Amino acid sequence: MTAAVHDDPLRRYPDYDFTRPAQLGREHRRRLEAAFEAFARQWASQLTGKVRMRTHLTLEGVELMSYQEYADTLPSTTAMVTGATAGREEPGVVQFDLGVALTWVVQMLGGRSTAPIEPRTLTPIESALIRQLMDRTFELLTMSLGMLLPSPLTYAGLHDNPQYLQVISPGEAVIVARFAMRMGEARSTATVMLPAAVVVDQLAESERDAAAAHRAGATVDQVLGAPLEVSLRIAPRVIAAGEVLNLAPGDLLRFAHPETKPFDLIVGDTAIARAVPGAQGSRLACTITTILEETTR
Repeated sequence: MTAAVHDDPLRRYPDYDFTRPAQLGREHRRRLEAAFEAFARQWASQLTGKVRMRTHLTLEGVELMSYQEYADTLPSTTAMVTGATAGREEPGVVQFDLGVALTWVVQMLGGRSTAPIEPRTLTPIESALIRQLMDRTFELLTMSLGMLLPSPLTYAGLHDNPQYLQVISPGEAVIVARFAMRMGEARSTATVMLPAAVVVDQLAESERDAAAAHRAGATVDQVLGAPLEVSLRIAPRVIAAGEVLNLAPGDLLRFAHPETKPFDLIVGDTAIARAVPGAQGSRLACTITTILEETTR
């Protein structure tokens, strides 16, 4: 049986779902995780101050999936706040439990929530309070994502049924960040959904800009940091090969270089300056007297 499965290529390899979005690259995932972790800290601080209940948010992960897959993971009744970006039809979504939203309302009105609140549709006044809260939340999300968004996210609407909220076509790819939320002793989850086309385009553009800047900067740094040998050279003298073979210790070899004329400072067989020899402590040194112009090198 095992051999038959091994020999049958149709059974050996699992089916590939071409409708499923490709996975995020490692660098893209890392940048998104860093941005959403920053958002989690800022959102928790906002909720703690505004709702007057200590709140902790922890990023659980960032995934790329279809919008239908995302909608299927949500409760049948939940708070979904949409955020619009200028020039784009696809909105982003911040999702959290309706019971959590009602707890926020109670706390903001001066009450104290000691037990979980049963989810229900928000009243107009409750919706207005949540909108005030979410206006600032979208500002924090925009600041955290920075260049990963083409324009700021702003409040667009509040909904409570993900099955009826078709903000994006079911098969379209979306990026979903999941957060574990803790308010006092109560625990819940929250998500942020962004259209993948918007974010991936911004990631690719920022990568191109960073790569161009990196290439130019790296080239300059490499050139400036390259080690070069420098030496001092006097005017050469031509002698016969036989004289070279007859050289011996103690021989005096005269050169035509005047005693008062500076030596040439050489890099790669090219004179770049004039210098006079000297010493610094026990080491030989030279003092630059003239920098040669490009036309004279």
